[in-house]
Amino acid sequence: MTSPAPRFTHSLTIPSPHIDATMSSATPSIPAVIDVDAELGYWRQRHADGLLGPGAFNHYVPWIKFACDCLITHPRASDEQRDEMFQTHYALMIMPRLNQAQARHFVEQCWQHVYLAGHQDPAAHPRLGARA
Repeated sequence: MTSPAPRFTHSLTIPSPHIDATMSSATPSIPAVIDVDAELGYWRQRHADGLLGPGAFNHYVPWIKFACDCLITHPRASDEQRDEMFQTHYALMIMPRLNQAQARHFVEQCWQHVYLAGHQDPAAHPRLGARA
């Protein structure tokens, strides 16, 4: 009998801005829990419904994981820092299936959904620069 695959979730405690006087007022707030498996499932269903465009679902998987990982590992990063991370990640990909503009747009869609799923204002999600 095989055991079920582990679910990947991340819980994060961010200190209150009232306690940390060094934290900038522009520091973004991210959802306390980011369920990577749930995000993969959500986007897999969107793809199955024909809402992600042509191409295989696995073309989108690296960007879903990047979007989640970027928030989990760098919760206080600025939009500019996230854009640098995106640029580096894109440059390191071997034969990316999405062009840079498509990947950029999709990552922002992922962030918007993560915020919505985390019961935060989806309009407050990080944004990447317009470089393409």
